Amino acid sequence: MAEKDSVDKIRDQIIEDGAKEVKSIIDKARRTAAEIMAKAEDEAKKVGERIVEEAAEKGDLAKKRTLSSVNLEVKRIRLRAREEVVTAVKDAVQGEIEASRKRADYPKVLAGLVAEALRVLDGDEFVVNADKRDVGLLESAVFPAVRDLMKSEGRAVKCLEGKALPGPTAGGAQVGVPGGNVVYDNTFESRMYRFRDDIRAIIFEGIFSSEDRIE
Repeated sequence: MAEKDSVDKIRDQIIEDGAKEVKSIIDKARRTAAEIMAKAEDEAKKVGERIVEEAAEKGDLAKKRTLSSVNLEVKRIRLRAREEVVTAVKDAVQGEIEASRKRADYPKVLAGLVAEALRVLDGDEFVVNADKRDVGLLESAVFPAVRDLMKSEGRAVKCLEGKALPGPTAGGAQVGVPGGNVVYDNTFESRMYRFRDDIRAIIFEGIFSSEDRIE
């Protein structure tokens, strides 16, 4: 009987010890699970915040890109409109230039252009090439005026020869020395090209606002 009681006690102790061990394992597992869940929740929160932040950044970037595209398009439209205005003004100026031949002071203008060329050329004999419509005018009115003008500046001009250019020009003349390679091109077209930046600046100053003048 005593032996049976001893066995029962040992069994009960084993069961009790086993129950404690099981409880300890379960408690540890619960703590571990809680820690894992806490870490997972914290990581999930961080991931979520990062996703939201990235989405916000992308949203800002998309907004900035959209605004930049709008600004570029506005600038492109303004530049196109500005160039259309500049072209229209240049066309109007070109029309006035082409009509200048009919003006009463055209011989005087032409004489001034020839004289301007002579001032940068050496010698006293020159060949003046002009539109064929102006060749007769050179001999009758322009050359006498040029000689007088040069004489007033203390320079004698021995010979001025008028020739027709191979093609038409709006006005003005090309001046050189006989047999020489240096030609001073003072046709209206060449002057328009030489002074294109000045002409553009004058157009901008007279027509556009300071904002529109920014390149």
